[in-house]
Parts: sequence; structure tokens; C-alpha cells
Amino acid sequence: MSRIITFLIVRIGIKFDAYKLKKLIDFGFIITEKIISNLKNLIPFYLDFYEEIVNNEVDLADISKNDHVLHIGCGSIPATSILLVKKIGPQITGVDNNLPSINLALKLLTMIKLSDKIKIQYGDALNFPVEEYDLIIVSQGIKRYDRVLKNISKSMKKDTRVIFRTSSDINGKLTVNDIFIEKIFSIKGIIPHRKNGLLITILLQKKIN
Repeated sequence: MSRIITFLIVRIGIKFDAYKLKKLIDFGFIITEKIISNLKNLIPFYLDFYEEIVNNEVDLADISKNDHVLHIGCGSIPATSILLVKKIGPQITGVDNNLPSINLALKLLTMIKLSDKIKIQYGDALNFPVEEYDLIIVSQGIKRYDRVLKNISKSMKKDTRVIFRTSSDINGKLTVNDIFIEKIFSIKGIIPHRKNGLLITILLQKKIN
């Protein structure tokens, strides 16, 4: 499953506008997650898609077990949270504003016996309190991510790190739609995920004026 998704992203990525491609990919992942979340035997294959991404982000953001992590847009399958708990064991809270996705995520975590390690709750990222977190992960698929990032930049602690996943242009650079990030954050690093098409992770910190 993960290889099919990767293949499609790479093949069509050079033919479509990055913003339209992002919307297509986001929709595809939402549908895929809702299907797979009820099929326990397919969960490992879905996690495999995220494993390299999470490994890259652990190195990029120096994530440790002492971090209090907030994952915005955790979805029906909170793959990032699951992999982080298994690899490092930080304290993780996942939030999503889609109630059916929350219910599926809770069911899944119970099924794989991680409900005591990962807290999942309903929340709107446009006003969700982020002050207590050391690391904030913003998934690629969330809507109005520009407003979400602006809310985070105003409320986060001075030393909090933010991981933001997005699609680059075909040259691996920020798209026109994401240039605004440079105005509200300090960009500390960008890492491409070679096996996942145009997907990149940007490490952000609070901009000190």
C-alpha cells in the first residue's frame, strides 16, 4: 500500500500544480486511513510508509523521551504518534477536528494496546492551547494550515520546536503557498523524504524580533 502511494506521488508530482497536488494527496490519505484503521493486518504496512519520515524527523528535531509532544491532525491512524512511542517513548497528545477520525483512532489504539501511551482528543487547531508542549507536529493534511501555524507561532513557548510537513515544488523548495512561513517562524532545517515523492519536513522555531 505505501509503495503504491509513493509511486503515484512521484509519477504525478511533476505534472501538477503543487497546491492542487497537495489537496489530492490529503484527500487520498484521509480515505485510505479510514479504510485501513479497521483492518489490523494492514496497519504495519501503513506504518511502514511513515517510518522513514519519522526517523528523519527524530534526527532533525532531536526528539527525545522527555519531550511533551502535540500532534495536530493525527487522523484515523495516528501513525506518527505510534512510531514515536515505540521508538522513543515521549508523552504524546494527538488532536483532530474530525470526530469520526477521533473515534477510529481511539478504537485502533485500544486494539494495538497503546491507549495508555497516546492521548487522543477532539480539538480545533485554530484555537487549541499549545503553550505546554515542547514539540508540535503539524500534519500535511490539515485544512487552513496557514492560520494554524500563525496561531502556534503566537502561543508556543520560546524554545518549542515545530515540525511541519508539506509538499515542495519539483525543485525541493517551498511553494508559493508556503512562503509565508518565513515571516512568522525561523526555519531551522528542511529535509526531503526521498521515498515519499515531494513530501518535505520543515523544522521551525519561534521568531525572535
